[in-house]
Amino acid sequence: MGMSSGSASSVSGKSMPRKRWCTPFGIWRIELNGDGLQVKRIQQFVLAGLLLAGLAVLWTERRKVDALRQENERLIEERAAAQRLISERQTRQSGPQNEELARLRTEASEVHKLRNEVSQLRAGAKEVDRLRTENQQLRAADRQLRAAPTTGVTTPAAAAGSQEGYYTKESWAFSGYATPEAALQSAIWAMREGDTRTLLASMAPQEVARMQNEWANKSEAKISADAKRGTDKISSIRVLESRRLSDDEVVLTVYAAGGEDKVQKISVKRIEAEWKLAGRKEE
Repeated sequence: MGMSSGSASSVSGKSMPRKRWCTPFGIWRIELNGDGLQVKRIQQFVLAGLLLAGLAVLWTERRKVDALRQENERLIEERAAAQRLISERQTRQSGPQNEELARLRTEASEVHKLRNEVSQLRAGAKEVDRLRTENQQLRAADRQLRAAPTTGVTTPAAAAGSQEGYYTKESWAFSGYATPEAALQSAIWAMREGDTRTLLASMAPQEVARMQNEWANKSEAKISADAKRGTDKISSIRVLESRRLSDDEVVLTVYAAGGEDKVQKISVKRIEAEWKLAGRKEE
């Protein structure tokens, strides 16, 4: 059965029912009509709600970050203050310790220096005692030799032949350069005679250069007079020791009686086949 036109018009003229929709932002009344739902307004409100929610979350997180930053800065300041306090305490505590350590080091250094000085003094004292004893013995021997002509004892010249290494001034003579002792006697004889040529011939090359440098501004007569003057007060010489350093060098320990009564160490070197004086030996 079909419907009448009147009933159809009444149906079409009847308004559509209204419905209510629940949203997060309240209850909204949405009308349904023949064209469908009005969703545009709903979308706008939803987007606005999401934006507000995001801003709220962002603001909350930012406050948390600011709070954490402030807490971090506070902790850094507290740590720096604690480190300064520890450093100050260590400085106060280490100050006296450093001073004490420096004082102990200074005292230890002084003690070490004093020990070295004492060792040197002891060694020097032993050497002085030895030289004093030798000097006394040589003085006694020299007095005996000087008294020989009046007591009938062997004359100095004869004693020189009987005592090895002992040469009185009267017995000095040119003895060549075959041995270190002969070179020494030839040089001392040349000094006594003022014979500068023989004196230079008795010296090693480096000693010749040194002496010529000293004589640079002197006349030959002045040089000869100075050489003689060097032996004026010497009454005799004695070779106390002959120590061989190598095949070509010997050190003679020589005592010169009279004048300063001193002991010298003289280096004698072999130049080719002859022995020549090379100056004082420093040890």
